[in-house]
Amino acid sequence: MRISDENGANIMENFENTWQRITTSTSSSSRDADYETADTYCAQDALRPLVATNCSEYAVAYANCELRPARRFAEVFLLPHILETMRNLGLNRLLRLQSYTWPHLAGGSEHGAMIVGAPGSGRTFAYVPSVCHAVSRTLMECTYQRKDVEHNFCQLDQYGPIALILVPDLRRVHQVSAMCQALLHKAQKKDCLTLTLNVSSTKSSQFFLKLLNGVGCLVATPAQLVWFWQEAPGLMRFPCLQFLVYDDVDLMSKEQLLGAQQVLHKILPLTHSPQVVMVSKSYCPKLMSELRAVNDKPALVFGDLLEAALYGGTRIRISIVRSEDKVNAVVQMLQQCSPEEYRTIIFCIDDSDMQCLVAALEDRNYRCLPYYQTADLGVLKQVHSWQARSHGVILLCTDNCPELDIRDAHTLIHHSMSQSWSTFKLRHLKISNNLRNIVESTAPIVKMPINSLVLLDDNNHRQLPRLVDFLQLHKKVDCRLVELAKRIRQELDKGRSDHHALCDQILLLGKCYNPACESRHNRSHFDRRPDYLPASGDVKVQLVKVYSPTHFCVRLLEHLPLNGTWQMMQYSAVQEFRLQLMQSKEPRRYWPPVAGAICMYHTTLTKERVRVLKVATIKNPNIVQSDLMVELQALDVDTRIFSTNCGKLFECPEELQHKVPLACDLRLHGWVPYSGEHSWTEEDCRTVNYILNQLAKDHFLQTKIHFVAAGTLFVQDLVVMVYADKFKAHVRHLSVARCLVENTLAKRCEHAAELIRKFFVEVLIEEDIDKNVQDSKAKANSKPNNKVKDAMTVQPVQMQSQPALSGRCLRLANIAHESGKENELHQDVQERRYRTSDAPHQTIESARPQSNEDGFAQLYECIMKCASLQLEDKSEWSKNSDHIDRDPYEFLKSASTDNRKPKTAMDATPSTLLSPDHAQEKTPLLLPLTNVARPSVTYYQTMTTLELQVFLPEDDQVYQALLLEAQLFFRAISKSADLILQFIMTLRFPYSTMSHHIRGRTVYISVIKVLAIIDPLAFGEYRFLKPNHDMFDKVDHHHLETKTRLVRFLEDMDYAKQHFEAQEKGDSSEDEEGNMEGIERPDCHKIWDT
Repeated sequence: MRISDENGANIMENFENTWQRITTSTSSSSRDADYETADTYCAQDALRPLVATNCSEYAVAYANCELRPARRFAEVFLLPHILETMRNLGLNRLLRLQSYTWPHLAGGSEHGAMIVGAPGSGRTFAYVPSVCHAVSRTLMECTYQRKDVEHNFCQLDQYGPIALILVPDLRRVHQVSAMCQALLHKAQKKDCLTLTLNVSSTKSSQFFLKLLNGVGCLVATPAQLVWFWQEAPGLMRFPCLQFLVYDDVDLMSKEQLLGAQQVLHKILPLTHSPQVVMVSKSYCPKLMSELRAVNDKPALVFGDLLEAALYGGTRIRISIVRSEDKVNAVVQMLQQCSPEEYRTIIFCIDDSDMQCLVAALEDRNYRCLPYYQTADLGVLKQVHSWQARSHGVILLCTDNCPELDIRDAHTLIHHSMSQSWSTFKLRHLKISNNLRNIVESTAPIVKMPINSLVLLDDNNHRQLPRLVDFLQLHKKVDCRLVELAKRIRQELDKGRSDHHALCDQILLLGKCYNPACESRHNRSHFDRRPDYLPASGDVKVQLVKVYSPTHFCVRLLEHLPLNGTWQMMQYSAVQEFRLQLMQSKEPRRYWPPVAGAICMYHTTLTKERVRVLKVATIKNPNIVQSDLMVELQALDVDTRIFSTNCGKLFECPEELQHKVPLACDLRLHGWVPYSGEHSWTEEDCRTVNYILNQLAKDHFLQTKIHFVAAGTLFVQDLVVMVYADKFKAHVRHLSVARCLVENTLAKRCEHAAELIRKFFVEVLIEEDIDKNVQDSKAKANSKPNNKVKDAMTVQPVQMQSQPALSGRCLRLANIAHESGKENELHQDVQERRYRTSDAPHQTIESARPQSNEDGFAQLYECIMKCASLQLEDKSEWSKNSDHIDRDPYEFLKSASTDNRKPKTAMDATPSTLLSPDHAQEKTPLLLPLTNVARPSVTYYQTMTTLELQVFLPEDDQVYQALLLEAQLFFRAISKSADLILQFIMTLRFPYSTMSHHIRGRTVYISVIKVLAIIDPLAFGEYRFLKPNHDMFDKVDHHHLETKTRLVRFLEDMDYAKQHFEAQEKGDSSEDEEGNMEGIERPDCHKIWDT
């Protein structure tokens, strides 16, 4: 029977209250614990039978013996404590599926069963009460037999489980164990026996001790069964086994079933055969034959009527026609199966559709009996007469006719598809009495064929993909029909209003084994690689979170393209602070939520960007709801997927929406659980998390990209690198893949890797096509003078190979290149402003040039000179200028000249007129410049600023300072001598603005932080930077005095306990050489801290 939502809520409330009492009583003493589980789980892991939407009020059962289904719950024969628990849980109503299985399994030995039903239809609860009933009775009998025994110990034939339940994955282990424990917790037992036992993920020896002491129900996966047989093959015998259950047997792979059956042949009792129960989504003749070989009285119970129709020999055909040709298809079917011989029923969508079809059939001399929604008792009597003898009359009806109790039809014609898949399957109840019973060998053979014709047109073609999936489980389907269903599914996915996340099992195994999975199982256009993720090469990543041993959340730090050099990605810390600054201080509620949109998710302590994946149905968009459930995916903090109500969603600024996400997923491609399970255990995740989070700070993660799809980097391995000072090179410290193999956590599976690659092959092909199209357009639109520029790089003289620029210089050149692009549109306006202005415009951050000289040229010249200084530090230059390598010059030259347009006719001279001698004249720029040097710089920091003091050799020297994003540029020119002092440094901490001034021979630079947080000051690579220890001491002393004053104030106000211990005051850190003549000291005695 059906249960309303109110009754379902009462059932769940009773279940949770009862479960709390159960867990409290069983966990009061660890010594007497009855329930051992592999991992912790909550009460919601237990299934909620009789509440699921797939519960059917009808069932079809076959057996070679008489089946007597229970008509009422009072007819069910179960032990009192099991019935009491079921009443407390609200499970006091009987489904047709369970009305057949409970009485049949209570028959004892040789009474096996195969249960075929959809997930969530109560099929698991169709065997659990019977199994628990048998276990409880066995425990009671053993207890009565031992009352006269003086020593209560286990005999040699009283160990092992009474019932063994095999399930496909760990999730089902938790669910089935919860149900068994709920029904067994009041069973009479001895102290050493365990009622419900799971295989621990830690694989401890306690499991074998409990197994030897006796177990009521052992719930395990086939892989776990093989494991504990390999661990102790001599000890594992199950002489008391009475029930053997295969739950979701269709989800177990052939390898798992083969391994489990080999173990069962060795551990099953030799004296008797246990009752075997198989639960499956679809009927399998091979499994049924194995069941009949073990049990002499098997029962086959169908909760899925479409599966029963195929089992009984029904021929299901699909015909795709146009709407106007449907009548001809119906007539053709009637000609093949005449209504005079075959009782025929035609299903229509509504009365108007039925009326049109009746008129068309009567024009072709067919007699019809339409059963409209307005039919009275007279029409119902005609239907009863038609059931007794049809006389060639065709019955037409809709799905909304539950009063038509028809079971003996021969031909079903689906002129229109049902509104739901469950309603379509229920139509086949009309032919249930004419199905063949293969279980009973003496059953008469039905000579009359049974047909079911499905007519699909443009209005109901959406049902084709699901219908094709069903038929593919049982027989071979025409490839053209499969391709059509595939295209229809893709069109439907594009029009869906949600962006469901891809199934996690597909990303791990290449295939989903969970029939009740609600995730996406097909490709979509948003699975293509986004532009901000690299397609190939190596990447350095920062670990954010470990989801599983092969699934990580990372942030990209650097990228090494193929045949390229390392490139810095957007610095995550800087980007994160920028995202926080862009957030609106007074955000507005986000309504209505749209799938695929980016919004802000606010909690009590955090604010983060999220993408909407799924939205519940919105009845009225004009009414703002706060309790509407939405499914979200985080973008910056991590990549977790979670559900919440839309009351916590706020609008995201448009500029912030276009910022790339900071986090992305990374998966090890082709690595599966070592145990053969379909999922990882929590213990496996904790092990990998501990290994990766205990690494030292100087270690970093690096990997090579295999391919990118669904916002995930698929890689072969993830390695931990460290810099070895002795070898002056980076070496591999740890391989995650090798670590997984050594700890027996994962193994390589080429089949899974191939399935994953095959799943995304269309997405990858589309990316390759788009890339080729873009490359061809770029070549067609390339400027003709590119050949001239390439010809300038060819020199007649052979050159020696010299060290290339470092990664830092390349990054500076890239910054110069990008800055040139951004300033290209504004150069003309700036030049005219500089020519007409009488005095340059000074800013607090940087000083503009005092002439019409291009400021970008000075920046480029600064980069060039810093590059030459780095080459001077790394290698010794040759005295012969003819052997100078010009590659660094050409690289930096292209970074600037490509973005600077000629301003005059002299500047626009074609490059073809330049001789090789003219090009070689610029080569001395890379020679070690004797007039360029780095100044002496000291630094310290306060809570809000970074302070730099640059010491110059002369008074009032002309200087320039510039803060460009995270780069700080400084340049000073001497008036008397041709000496240039300059440096460039990268600030890895987020800073906003800069101010500077000169006093005497010292330039004071103050860089303001974005947030008042201590900067780690990672300046070890800059040898010219020296810490100002005196000022660091002053800052620390200032903070200490401030803290002391605050503590003293709190003690005076009685907010804190007073300490009467004497405190020694340290000497003030005055500069002893502050008054010496001839030595200049920085003016930094005052400390301004906010």
